[in-house]
Amino acid sequence: MLQIWCELEITGWLHIGCFAHTLNLASQAGLKVPAVAQLLGRVRRIASFFHRSTVASRKLKEKQKILNLPAHKLVTDGVTRWNSTLEMLECFLEQQPAISAALLSPEVRRSDSNLCTLTEADITDGEDIVKALKLLKAATLVMSEEKSPTLSIIAPLHAQLLEKMISVSHDSSLIKDLKTAVHDNMKSRYGALKDKLYIASALDPRFKALPFLSKEACNNTFSQLVLEAAGLENVDTAIVNYRNKNKKIIGFLHYSS
Repeated sequence: MLQIWCELEITGWLHIGCFAHTLNLASQAGLKVPAVAQLLGRVRRIASFFHRSTVASRKLKEKQKILNLPAHKLVTDGVTRWNSTLEMLECFLEQQPAISAALLSPEVRRSDSNLCTLTEADITDGEDIVKALKLLKAATLVMSEEKSPTLSIIAPLHAQLLEKMISVSHDSSLIKDLKTAVHDNMKSRYGALKDKLYIASALDPRFKALPFLSKEACNNTFSQLVLEAAGLENVDTAIVNYRNKNKKIIGFLHYSS
């Protein structure tokens, strides 16, 4: 990594950070909001309990069958993969009726009488967290599934996610805090590179109208694109002139000899 940074400094090449990594950092910022982390901690504790308790695991399977729920095992998340936290929460919400029924059974309560399922408010917050994180997951999948260079897609996705992460009046305080954390983290990225990213999008037929920008920003981008194109034309002319001059010199030297 140090060698790469040194080469970039020496050559003056433009460096643009991985957008998938940016999405990961923004997601992690949202998950670290105290109220969100507390809720996820309770989900994690319950899922871990069913993993280590054979009695609870057996009782969960019984309740899944009675309630006609998929016989899915509960998921526990990994430290380095934020999307595993989304998977954990999605699975928990899917199995919530069976989990509640299993935790209320006498056999399971004898194993851990202090373990309680989530409240209705917790369930609502959990569902809203899933909705918010699914937007980030969808953006991550778009980046990973692209078979062509992805530079041009960064600005449209970045703008769309910033818009979606603005809280609305009916959001709970927990969701407002999560959206704010994600929004602020993402907004701090690519500020110095936005003009380059806009030009990349303008050159992509999918985004050439730049619908994610204001009219003024669009006009500025197209003006900058014209200037850069003119600069390239001047460079091409200079190269042609240089080559013609060299040909004349070589011809003169050959004739003189």
